[in-house]
Amino acid sequence: MIDKTKYIVLDVETNGLSSLKHDLLSISIFQPDTEKVYNKFLPLELNDEVLTTHINGITKKDLLYATELSQSDVNNIISEFDIDNRIILTYGNLDEKFIRNYFKRHNINGFERFNFYNFKRNVISSKFSGGNITKDNLCKLYGIENVTATHTGHNDCILEWKLFEKMNGNNLFITEDKVFEFNDNYIIPASYLGTHTNFKYHINDILNVNVESTIIKKFEITSDKIRKFPTNFNGMVIEHLINTMLKVKKINSSKFLLENKKKLKYIGKLPSVYNEIYFDFKSDGTVSAVSKKDKQMEKELNAFISSLKKQLLPLTTYISKNIFSEARIMSQELIIHKNKRILALCDLSSKDVVLEIKTNYYNIEAYKEQLYYESNGRTCYILQLDWTNIPYGITFVLSKVIFIPKESKDNNRKIIQIDKLQKQIKNDDITVLDYTDSKSKIKLKCNICEHEWESTRYKIINHPECPFCNSIVCQKEVTKQTMNEKQKKQIRELRYITKLIEKSNGKITAKNYVGSKDYLKARCLTCNYEWDIRADHLLERPYCPKCRKMSKIIT
Repeated sequence: MIDKTKYIVLDVETNGLSSLKHDLLSISIFQPDTEKVYNKFLPLELNDEVLTTHINGITKKDLLYATELSQSDVNNIISEFDIDNRIILTYGNLDEKFIRNYFKRHNINGFERFNFYNFKRNVISSKFSGGNITKDNLCKLYGIENVTATHTGHNDCILEWKLFEKMNGNNLFITEDKVFEFNDNYIIPASYLGTHTNFKYHINDILNVNVESTIIKKFEITSDKIRKFPTNFNGMVIEHLINTMLKVKKINSSKFLLENKKKLKYIGKLPSVYNEIYFDFKSDGTVSAVSKKDKQMEKELNAFISSLKKQLLPLTTYISKNIFSEARIMSQELIIHKNKRILALCDLSSKDVVLEIKTNYYNIEAYKEQLYYESNGRTCYILQLDWTNIPYGITFVLSKVIFIPKESKDNNRKIIQIDKLQKQIKNDDITVLDYTDSKSKIKLKCNICEHEWESTRYKIINHPECPFCNSIVCQKEVTKQTMNEKQKKQIRELRYITKLIEKSNGKITAKNYVGSKDYLKARCLTCNYEWDIRADHLLERPYCPKCRKMSKIIT
């Protein structure tokens, strides 16, 4: 269950999509556990008229007596809604951008204390998905009431919270118009990694390579029957035609793929933006419409196929002879990566070669994940279609693909941020262990007691204290009678470590302290050597045996 006390929800209504050019019209905040709300209209500053009334219902009249957000307003909001200790939920990153730039324009402090989380990143979808993916449609899918055509900040806050609750910390995966609850047991098709960009937030071991391609052959095809059909028609009929001309061996992995799909929990279906048309693919490369109403489309597609077939022979001959060396070619070979998280289906493949067919001429970067995983160490090629000469013809471009390992940009960025944070923290006894991004908590470690914890950037910069070492101060109102055993143990351990640090001149620390007659784990802060020793003996001999021995050798 989602803990209501950890969150507040923020929603803004704006006069457009640009936080630099369009006004912030209203701010709404909702606190789920108390149902406390905050709503405020803001005056026009950057625009003369309200341009988005049809979306949010806000008119110029509504803003007539609106006042600017002041520093005092922000301070009260931070205090009243416990901003320092809560995560600010938004659906999309527009809200954060508008707040940030509004604060900049008005010289308002406090944005650095806001811990935003855009939970739209938990919706893994593609711009090519057939479903109409909106927050409102997702709410309707979950049966959430009060979805209205006109958006208001207050109502949107409540809808977003209810949607967040329904998702319950899970990720949604949307393919075509179907919505599933994602889980780690599902093996992700590699083709989704390039289209469903939010996967990058949920998979840690996606490849880290550069990709380069070299054109090795072009085939020009001209015909007055050639045309670019909508959606995926061209791709499906061209791939099918090439397969029939190459006489490929089709691999049937449908049982495995179905079982893999069953690992996902089906949530429902979104309103589709496409009309689905069903065809049968014939062994001669042509297609046959299932429904009589689609017979005209069938006729047009087959005319297109016929015009291609006459001119594709040089291409298919080259592929067979020069790419696959006349080896038996497979279609839809299933590759499961060694990490068991990603699978790939190859358009064309053999023991040594893989060839991917794409009916658009995009930058090779758009396909690098798919190409890398399906190649699986084999020589990789890609066949792309260049449509720039339509209606006179198309060009089939055959390229060789190579993969070059690269140093992680994310890792470099992380190192830089950790170093920056370390300099900002005004306490040499605290070490930054890990940093993810500005919206995530920072992992820290105390060099004195070795306690590890997580904190926000604002807290650790402004209050650079170890919660364990500072526990005595924090518990000044706690009496011995009200302390539990865990608290008492922490106090005893803290006192012992403090004494040990003093006696060793800051060179020795320890962990697992129980009592003076019990053994603990000591560690030298100079050489990192660890050894087991009785607690009272360590206080009597507060030095590292390895460093002492080394000192003797050097001398």
